Amino acid sequence: MAVAAEIVPSDIVAFQVIDPQTHHTTQIASPDGWATAEYEQIFRDHLPEHPLLRHFLRTGDGDAVRMSDVVSRRALRGLGIYQDFYRPLGIHHQTACLLTSDLGVVNTLVLSRGTTDFTQAERQLLLLARPHLANLLAASETRYWFDAALAALEAIDDTSYGVILLGQLGKIRVMNRSARLLLDTYFRRCGGEGGTLPDELASWLTGQRRAPSLDDPAPPRPFTLSRGSRHLTVTLSEHHSSAALLLSETDAAAPAAITDGGLTSRERDVLWLVAHGHTSAQAAQVLRISPRTVEKHLEHIYAKLGAASRTEAALRVFGAAGRRRPAGPHT
Repeated sequence: MAVAAEIVPSDIVAFQVIDPQTHHTTQIASPDGWATAEYEQIFRDHLPEHPLLRHFLRTGDGDAVRMSDVVSRRALRGLGIYQDFYRPLGIHHQTACLLTSDLGVVNTLVLSRGTTDFTQAERQLLLLARPHLANLLAASETRYWFDAALAALEAIDDTSYGVILLGQLGKIRVMNRSARLLLDTYFRRCGGEGGTLPDELASWLTGQRRAPSLDDPAPPRPFTLSRGSRHLTVTLSEHHSSAALLLSETDAAAPAAITDGGLTSRERDVLWLVAHGHTSAQAAQVLRISPRTVEKHLEHIYAKLGAASRTEAALRVFGAAGRRRPAGPHT
């Protein structure tokens, strides 16, 4: 906003987020000494009559426009938003542009001043800056959505399901702990965030994304892999340039009913790993916790289940799926 004020001199520069249906608004202004709760409520109360907002909603045109372009000076002075909000602040001239609009919520950049009206040259400068400002805002919003998706992924507790969000060229951008467990169980080499998928998965993904041909009109089937009685299925979900993998596991030998023994999701993760041949240090690396924390989890697991060993505890919770794997890496 400071850059906008330098390019187009303004008394107040504000970024406003507005929901025209509910009249909910938030704004960041520079300077912000005027932004009291009272003034913000006055603005919300008079929002439906705001000439620039009415113009954006009516025309769908978000290019930079001046207040004087859409309402006469006499008509503006007759509006409550001018008398109760702008006039006390010494604001008599304004120009604004619509940056983004999503789910009915509009994001606008608003420049206000009290002396002279904005010139056509200043409006053109704002027009030139608009696409760059919109891209910056979209990138910022994407980052917020990504952070929210990451938090949601980490909240998925069931160890039988995993989600991997992919970046460019099939790189792993982020995955939940269930995906880390499943990759580590089924593949000799499993990458982490910033790394690559196991070779088998990477080859399958390339085939999935290859355009269908006359010789191969149907897309490849989901990736499947078996380890004894356990079966891993991986499916691809794509949306524009984004992609995600969903990993699910079934076990033909597992009994119909398996007790959770009152274990937490993290305790189940620890038990799953150590029951399948991981040392405490290896389990700690997969789960991104310390080996000492793994040992404390095991102590709690034994106490809750009344078990004396990892194998006994795993059999009680996972049934046949909890049997220790034969010697050798990921076999």
